[in-house]
Amino acid sequence: MDERLRSHYESLSRAIGFTRAADTKVGPVLALQVALAGTLAARMEGIWKILSGASGSGSAIAVGILLAIYAALLLASMVFAVIVYVPRNPRSGKSLIYFEDIAALSAAEFSEQSMGMDAEEIERQLLQQVHVVSEVASTKMKWARWAYIVGGPSVVLWVVLLAWGGL
Repeated sequence: MDERLRSHYESLSRAIGFTRAADTKVGPVLALQVALAGTLAARMEGIWKILSGASGSGSAIAVGILLAIYAALLLASMVFAVIVYVPRNPRSGKSLIYFEDIAALSAAEFSEQSMGMDAEEIERQLLQQVHVVSEVASTKMKWARWAYIVGGPSVVLWVVLLAWGGL
């Protein structure tokens, strides 16, 4: 039983590591998008001149469309990155492994319930926690991927808009 519990605990540790990795991966995406948006906003004078130029001119329409697409991709990338940080696992009140459930108990209740658990119950709760944390990690990684997928084209459009606006 000890070897099985150790194996389950290692699985839980790996899943927790993936949740941390997802958080770590989207931090730079969020920082980059904010920095690029700030840079573009500070240099919008050239773009505004094009947009406010001759009504219906081809370049004004093209810049307007690119700016709208850029803004949509920027916002999507930032939203996907922020979603990664949103907590996903509410307290169930049933686990002596999940920190929220433990914190909801008094120290005496936690000690009493923990001491009363046999090895099979410990294994069952550990396996449940491995499953829950794996779902959280999978969801976080999915949103992190989407932050990168839509963030890449926004960087390309940022470069185009800066160039068009006269850097």
